[in-house]
Amino acid sequence: MAKKNYEEMSKQILECVGGKENITQLTHCVTRLRFNVRDKSVVKVNEIEKIKGVMGTQWSGEQFQIIIGGEVGDVYKVVCQLAGFQEEAVIDENLDVDLKKDHSIKGLFMILMDTLTSILAPIIPAIVACGLLQGVLYSVQSFGWLDPNGETYVFFFNCAQAAFYFLPVLIGYSAGKRFKCSPVLAATTSAILMLPAFSAMSGTSIKLFGIIPITYAGYSSTVIPAILTVYFQSYIEKICKKFVPKMIDIIVTPLVTVMVSAVVGWALLAPIGGWLGTFLAEAILWLYETLGPIGGAVCGAIYPFMLMSGMQVAMTPLIAQNLSTLGYDFLYPVTSAASNSAMAACALYIFFKSRKQDTKSLGLSTGVTALIGVTEPVLFGLITKYRKALLSTIIGGAVSGAIMALFKVKYLSFGFVPFGTIVLAVTDTFVYYMLGVIVAMVVTVIMMAVLKWGDDE
Repeated sequence: MAKKNYEEMSKQILECVGGKENITQLTHCVTRLRFNVRDKSVVKVNEIEKIKGVMGTQWSGEQFQIIIGGEVGDVYKVVCQLAGFQEEAVIDENLDVDLKKDHSIKGLFMILMDTLTSILAPIIPAIVACGLLQGVLYSVQSFGWLDPNGETYVFFFNCAQAAFYFLPVLIGYSAGKRFKCSPVLAATTSAILMLPAFSAMSGTSIKLFGIIPITYAGYSSTVIPAILTVYFQSYIEKICKKFVPKMIDIIVTPLVTVMVSAVVGWALLAPIGGWLGTFLAEAILWLYETLGPIGGAVCGAIYPFMLMSGMQVAMTPLIAQNLSTLGYDFLYPVTSAASNSAMAACALYIFFKSRKQDTKSLGLSTGVTALIGVTEPVLFGLITKYRKALLSTIIGGAVSGAIMALFKVKYLSFGFVPFGTIVLAVTDTFVYYMLGVIVAMVVTVIMMAVLKWGDDE
């Protein structure tokens, strides 16, 4: 965006918030302009959302926030110049003025969601690109247009895995920017966590220096291990910056930061992230087997959080065991099928209701791929952005999960739900599978309407 566009955009924003006379304080974080205003009634929210470059708005207590994205710093400078405000340092979204004194479950949840969203948002284009490519490949394979064993299909299939396989590296880079440490060093440490050489030794234990225990594991496609490690790394880098002489900082700081973070990551933080995933997977199995429909409802409700954290990978051994011992699986329907259906309906609802062309396009493209079974684009691109969309998806997935569990719906193999590999659902419970899928979509749409979802919510 050229500077002249920043100026035009800034003039429109200032006019719509009531002019500089209505502003008592103006700050910004990594994605948003934050206005404290004298009179909320004169703020023209609908007009602001129509301004080119504005991604959304929201009220957080008495503070009005305009979501700009990565260019917020440039826009902030121009707004300050036009309004005659002195520029202030970027604030930490984790210490939002309305959250830092709120230690309630709701407050902590909002902090967690804001942090995850700020880390995940920048990598959405990569996830959308690979997700859409996956959707296209599954479609052309289903229609018989490409041989799934042919060279062309295999090439593009592997291309489509890149963003998901190297997700820890993308997460590491983005988390580095979020936690204000070197993104390149953060990506490097995250890459160390998923080196193929280490993954090939999965399950092998060693002792560094004969003291520090490390057990190798596969961390590709995961999220939490990288976030935990980079968060720790941010403190190591700050300590180095504080004590290492500037003359040797460029040599010592990167070396110490990466090596210490890699050791602590492998020895402690990454295993904690992996353990959380395994614990959640075992908990889901227990819920299903012990509580029936109630357990199914919980499974369907929490699946989006598993997906956004990468913890769904921990379910793979349980599903594989079910397939080998029972000949079918029952976890897929209550988790993936239920939640994916809700996410698809959520995206399509946003396509029909959004007033923004970019959001409408994203709703349509991610909604279609979600129907096929690729839901990362809609989850990271829309659902984590809008809290009402997330709540609607949770409720839709919960109701569907309860139905799937009540009728003990079966799925015959790993696949892409709800419709990508629907043939694998054709068992004696197929009618109930379809019932669960349809109910998930209907309930999600109803919730979006009841909650009155809008582009800023």
